Amino acid sequence: METFATHCSLTWTADGLGRFLAAAGDLEGVPETALAVVDRTTTAGRERRPLSALAAEEATRYVRVEPPTDWTLSWERRSRPVVSLSGTPPAAACRRLHVATTDCPTWSDDARAALSELAAVE
Repeated sequence: METFATHCSLTWTADGLGRFLAAAGDLEGVPETALAVVDRTTTAGRERRPLSALAAEEATRYVRVEPPTDWTLSWERRSRPVVSLSGTPPAAACRRLHVATTDCPTWSDDARAALSELAAVE
């Protein structure tokens, strides 16, 4: 987690795109009509598409979901896939997205307290 004067950025290694898309669609504050910026090896440049129209495809290299909130979430194919949350996401969204996109079954009380402390620094 990196904190800045106006926002924070949380990044972690994650599982595949399918888990990210399902988790993004289930997050509070992310409507079905939310737009996503998509980069695929089969198209030139990035496209803007509704989140609900996306499927997990091998050609997809990057997806950034832009809900009507003060935060965004993204998935990027690297040597291991990476998920990022940027802006001022609610702590609950951080926990839900992390649990849904990794093998981490839950957050400990200490981890919850640490995230709340970091969020309060803003």
